[in-house]
Order: sequence, then structure tokens, then C-alpha cells
Amino acid sequence: MYIMCPVGTMRIVVATNLLPHEHPELVVAATQQFFPDWNPEEIPPRSRFPSNSTPTRMISDVMSLNGIIENCRKNRILDTALDAMTLHSDGETTHFSLSRQAATVGRCSFVLEDPPMGGCIDVTVTRENLDSYLTELTYHNGREEFPRYPNDDSSMNDDGSSSVWVSKRRK
Repeated sequence: MYIMCPVGTMRIVVATNLLPHEHPELVVAATQQFFPDWNPEEIPPRSRFPSNSTPTRMISDVMSLNGIIENCRKNRILDTALDAMTLHSDGETTHFSLSRQAATVGRCSFVLEDPPMGGCIDVTVTRENLDSYLTELTYHNGREEFPRYPNDDSSMNDDGSSSVWVSKRRK
């Protein structure tokens, strides 16, 4: 599914792995916390434990990143969102992951290294001028005083730690 944007088309693909011991309904509900229109074609039935079945990759296109952005705005982590969403960007395509366990309780938590307990929600976004789009999407008034853009000197380190702390006292 491609979404028409003022500059062209955008595609957002959301996927997650369902492990044999997991409840499919809970995995779908966690993913839909941020992507209500996420509707994978195949949702396998719940397996009985112990199971010798293999993990199932559930995948679907979605219309927007609005669920993530609103959660990040509410929790005041829009700069973190910009950094995490553009960490693997080539300017037209990016991919990032969210903690599925955090999503179950309505919290947006970006995964930067090893997959956490509870699994990941993997997001791939393709769009022309993607970095500019994500910069605008994550805009907040604080950027009037401290402008931000992908991979700037204020971006977080690859491991998620802060590279610099901006404080009014530093002026």
C-alpha cells in the first residue's frame, strides 16, 4: 500500500514475530496500540504448549505514524523519536523497532540494540525526502531555540545514550 503525500508516495510496513508460546491476540493488540489499522493477512491460532511450531512473521502495511508521534509528543520524547527513526535512514528508507512489551501498556519505547523480552515491532518507512518529513513530523516548540535535524551534533549515540545535554545554563 502506498500513501499519496504532497511530495510523492509513502509506504509504511509494520511487522512482528509471533513466537510459539505467545498469544496471537495479545501480540496483535500490542501492535495496534500504535498502528490501529495494522491487519496482517494471517494470524495463526494459539499453539498449545509445548509446541514445536516455528515463529510466524506477521506483516501489514499501515497508513501513518500518527500513533507513535502522538505518544512521543505526550511523553515529551520527540527528539528521541527523530533520532531513533532516522538512525538507519538513507534519506528515502528507514527502519526502526519498538518494544512490543512497552506497547502493551501504551508506551513508545525504541529498541536500538538486542531485541528485548517481549519482542519487537519492526517498522520500515519509505518516502522521498524522508529525513525532512520525519523532522517536520516530530517538530515541537523547543526546536525554535535548539534546532534539530537527523544526525546532527545533538543526536543520540548509536547505543541510545545522550551525546550532549542542552541546558539554558550552558549559554
